[in-house]
Amino acid sequence: MKVHGILLAAGKSLRFEENKLFSIVNDSPVIKYPVETFTNSPQLETITITINSESQKEIEKLFPAETLEKVTFIEGGNSRNESEFIALEYLEEKSIDDNDLIVIHDAARAFLSSELLERLILHALEFGSAAPYLYSGLLIDDNEVRVNQEIIEIQTPQIFDFKNLLYAYRKANIEGYESVDTTECISKYTEVIPQVVEGEILNKKITYKNDIYELQEMLNV
Repeated sequence: MKVHGILLAAGKSLRFEENKLFSIVNDSPVIKYPVETFTNSPQLETITITINSESQKEIEKLFPAETLEKVTFIEGGNSRNESEFIALEYLEEKSIDDNDLIVIHDAARAFLSSELLERLILHALEFGSAAPYLYSGLLIDDNEVRVNQEIIEIQTPQIFDFKNLLYAYRKANIEGYESVDTTECISKYTEVIPQVVEGEILNKKITYKNDIYELQEMLNV
């Protein structure tokens, strides 16, 4: 069983108002961090990055040749779902095994640690899937009454076997279904129950410019 990485970096950053991949945090563009985490992982057999053509040349300028040799850039889609499906079809062309594991990560979660990535992969190798989560508190109803239900935030990377991923995204593509993330698509179209592992606060998704400032503060504490 092999492990393959997909890094989703084709987003339009509409809420950020500029391409957040090139925002500077601690003297480096945001995109540099997740690419380095993936390329430094000894577990990943291949790395596919979905990107738009405008960004690819800029990204290639950031890395030495030996890093770029480890990745394949492909044109992403107009949505997260579409980019995932494109990447999965690309891997299908490479004839990877149905049981191989696919690690799907949002480049906007730039500060994924190598330690968390390793824990997730090891968990998925043992249990068949893995996704990081953070505990967000207890659910409160409209009357401000505590409900005995915990709220958790699911992060990425999310890891599933190739066969179930491709099946789920083919069904979603046919039905025009847009999922929030990989776990939602898997849960809707397969019987796989996603396994969760405790995530990290720094693995925060960058959506707004304020997220950059918050991450900068956490990194420099």
